[in-house]
Amino acid sequence: MKIYLIRHGETEYNRRHLFYGKTDVSLNQTGIEQAYLLAEKFERLNIDAIVYTSSLQRTIETAKRIFPNQTTISLEALDEKDFGAWEGMTADQINSDFPVEWEQWLLSPFEYTPKNAERFSDFQYRILDCFEKLLQKKEDFVIVGHLGGLRTILKKCFPELDFWGIVLEQGNYTIIEAENSLFKIIEWNT
Repeated sequence: MKIYLIRHGETEYNRRHLFYGKTDVSLNQTGIEQAYLLAEKFERLNIDAIVYTSSLQRTIETAKRIFPNQTTISLEALDEKDFGAWEGMTADQINSDFPVEWEQWLLSPFEYTPKNAERFSDFQYRILDCFEKLLQKKEDFVIVGHLGGLRTILKKCFPELDFWGIVLEQGNYTIIEAENSLFKIIEWNT
């Protein structure tokens, strides 16, 4: 079974390097162009698979441009991690407004939870539970998701990878193959 992982196209929040997870923003012009370029890449792959997105517009918009004629299912379980009080802020702004919390997060990003944010363990469970349910269908599928969620999936499939070292650029895709709970990389960040 093949699994196609795609990070949503660029948004203005990406361009401005803002922390955001649950903030529901649309693609910017660059993001729209990235999605259309991915559509061209996927034309040659001739994929007939269900496309899953998060419930957020940036993933839905990306998927509809890449796969205009395929079934798309939006799942809240694939939403990005909620950064709570840090949503819409740059690292410098967070450091200025929440210096102690920022330092705690830098030292322990998987354990420390910013104010009103989703705990990483809850986020991880939500993403991996959804991924496991998709695997149980035993059919090829596409996930158009968010960097945090896709990193979480790839870290689970390939434990030797460093979470923060997993690079998934917007406008590219990754293909992995799953067989009997074993995973193999077919294409990475193509």
